Amino acid sequence: MTSGTQNKNTGASGSNVPDGGWGWIIVLSSFMIHFIMDGITYSMGDVFLRPMMDNLNKTRGPVSTIFGILPAITLATGPIATIFTNTYGCRKVTIVGSCLAAFGFLISYLWANIWFYYLSIGIIGGIGFGLIYLPAIVSVGFYFERKRSFAMGIAVCGSGLGTLAFPAIMPYIISAPLWFDYEGALLLEAAIVFICVIFGAFMIPLPQEPSEVRRLARKARSDAKRQTQKEITRMNENKEQQNKLIQNNEKGDIPLEQLNVDDIDINEESQLDKIVSKEDDEEIVLPRKDATYQGSLHNIPLYNEDQDEYHRQMLNVNEIETKKSFFGKIAEQIDLNLLKDFSFALFAISNFLTSLGFNVPYNFANDLAGDANVVQHKRHWIIMSIGVSNCLGRVIIGYLADRSWVNRLTLYNTTLIIAGISTMFAPFCNSSVATHMIYASLFGFFSGGYVGLTSIIIVDLVGVDKLSDAFGVLLLFQGIAVAIGTPVVGSMRDNLSDLARPYLWPYLIFGGSILLSGLILFAIPILKRRQERQQKLTKHQLQMGVLSFSKQDLSAPEQQQQI
Repeated sequence: MTSGTQNKNTGASGSNVPDGGWGWIIVLSSFMIHFIMDGITYSMGDVFLRPMMDNLNKTRGPVSTIFGILPAITLATGPIATIFTNTYGCRKVTIVGSCLAAFGFLISYLWANIWFYYLSIGIIGGIGFGLIYLPAIVSVGFYFERKRSFAMGIAVCGSGLGTLAFPAIMPYIISAPLWFDYEGALLLEAAIVFICVIFGAFMIPLPQEPSEVRRLARKARSDAKRQTQKEITRMNENKEQQNKLIQNNEKGDIPLEQLNVDDIDINEESQLDKIVSKEDDEEIVLPRKDATYQGSLHNIPLYNEDQDEYHRQMLNVNEIETKKSFFGKIAEQIDLNLLKDFSFALFAISNFLTSLGFNVPYNFANDLAGDANVVQHKRHWIIMSIGVSNCLGRVIIGYLADRSWVNRLTLYNTTLIIAGISTMFAPFCNSSVATHMIYASLFGFFSGGYVGLTSIIIVDLVGVDKLSDAFGVLLLFQGIAVAIGTPVVGSMRDNLSDLARPYLWPYLIFGGSILLSGLILFAIPILKRRQERQQKLTKHQLQMGVLSFSKQDLSAPEQQQQI
């Protein structure tokens, strides 16, 4: 037990966070994982929609369902990936996820069937991607604190560059006879996904990571058991010797004064058995709560005041929990009690509305350009524009979010509003590819900012100590919405094919849902002020980064100074 306590203290100190060194290899690994995973996911509709429709003799609705299932399952796997990452570590989970996703894409090469694609690409590939995605973020969070915002910014830029590269390369592979149409491209993508095994192997665990703390605690318990067994064996041997002496004494062979039983404690063995039993029942659980936070930790008041106490709060140093079932752990990751907070519930609804339309420009930009008679070889430029602008948006908007003079919620709302308006503008574009690239660039820039700001706004609303639980709830909302949005747009396009602009209503409706998701969040300050009038924020909430909306004239740093 002593060893377990020492391990916890070591993990809590936070002194082992490199903020550089091998951490930059972790950033590179995360960058490449985002490059591959998001590059494939976001380019699926652009690359495979028309070829699959022709080969499978299916309409857009059934085919686009593949592209909806893949990201939906990726998101839904988030809570499961959290449990596995805390238990086994980023390295093992990434390697297993890479193998699983590669296997899904590999077997899709074997049978061209729409239902088989739902299973192989959508479900198996989605689960694999879900297991890859979380460690790619969390691993950077473990290696960086002071430079975390900068490191995270570099890592997630891989998403935009992947969206730039795959639409540029894959169409030429599909059209090359060597690759036997789009099935060969799926086979190639399986090989590319498998490369993530290498980047997962680079994720060397730090001593304070939950999986390492658990491993060391397990080792300490094993050593304690081994020592206990030695003591029991020694006592049994002594007991046998004493029994022999007593038996011999009863026969009168050995004088009584030669017997020495002073060192035998009849309760000692039962006490050691209790220790063994107790070691079996207890399990140390230390998930780091801020691992997915993409903003600067200087936004968190407690981090500025007392970093040791902050680390203890983030690592649950004093918590020792009994073993729970797998489903019980999943339930912990999706804390629906957070929805009792009206402002967070509104934020969850906003994320649902955003996710309904978020993947639409990615999956249908090429098909929309075809309806507008854009030159075929230029249609891929549209989604490539999303990729480039997405990188810029993540960096620039992420930088603005860390400025003290910026209202982060207003910035977040603005990104959603402009992304929604640009999506609604898309069906009005003409045969000039430049008009399509304008809406695509606006959507990419501001949607990239939205993704980077999400964790920051969560902390502003509920605090960094509840970030992981809140993300579990949002992933549930996002996963359901993504599974709905893409197939519905594809089906609507099929049913409205007689119109001059078949994508008009689908884009207006789902772009409007993104616009609405930003507009409704302007009610959060009102809800927060009403809530604070009824119950003031506690010191702990303020230390965890929850913003007081009743102090409208104060910036976040000024609020921190008043704690």
